Amino acid sequence: MHTSPRNSFEAPPVALIIGGTAAYGLDLSPYHPLGKTATLETPYGLSPAISFLRPDPESPPVAFCSRHGADQLARSAAFVNHRAIVWAAEMLGVSAIFSWNGTGAIASYLEVGDLVVPDDFIDFTRARVATFGHEDLPSASGPAFHPVARAAILPGMNEHQTQSSDSNPRSPVHDSGTYVCTEGPRLETASEIAFYHAAGADLVGMTLSPELFLAQELGIPYASLCYITNYATGRAGNRPPRRQFGPEVAHTCLPILLNAACRLQPGT
Repeated sequence: MHTSPRNSFEAPPVALIIGGTAAYGLDLSPYHPLGKTATLETPYGLSPAISFLRPDPESPPVAFCSRHGADQLARSAAFVNHRAIVWAAEMLGVSAIFSWNGTGAIASYLEVGDLVVPDDFIDFTRARVATFGHEDLPSASGPAFHPVARAAILPGMNEHQTQSSDSNPRSPVHDSGTYVCTEGPRLETASEIAFYHAAGADLVGMTLSPELFLAQELGIPYASLCYITNYATGRAGNRPPRRQFGPEVAHTCLPILLNAACRLQPGT
């Protein structure tokens, strides 16, 4: 249907990691970046700046980009060019796309700092373009999150949980949950959150639609790691309000997703 340009490394990156909360300004030097960043020209506009990381010299490189901007929170979720990002992943020839996302807790069992790998999805966005619009591409279908990609995240998340100590406790991890995506950029009302809870949602965010549907159109396995950054409106209960949007989100999520990428085999 179309050719897929590759970068100049020995092998194409095995995965693209789309960084969410606190990805902007993240120091990538501990993850062994290779060469310069690349910005790809796609039919849907320019991609974000893409870095190529190789934390494991025995594994293929991993591509990384910040969804909201390279050096600052330049754009909120409602204004992200999802089609350019996912099409760039296709151009790079990746075997999977992983993302991390800051989310609000709806379910009472979730606490700020928890990690969730969602297994289902509800889309309540209204104004986003959720297709590439190509007649020769199949419609998005199948499980919301690809089982193979999800399975690659879980071991690293569980290892994160076991690496706890009295001085550095780790919050619980959850291997399932239903994510509801809202339009933004405004926060949801308490009544809207109650409605989403009744519909079965466990956590709420603004970034996963239409990324996962676009990946499905291209046949790229997609899975997400969600970091609970706050309680959704009206869901704190008797708990003190907490908001956790700092660099600890990125420093927690990126290593887990790099671990997941290293578990993949090219062509997964």
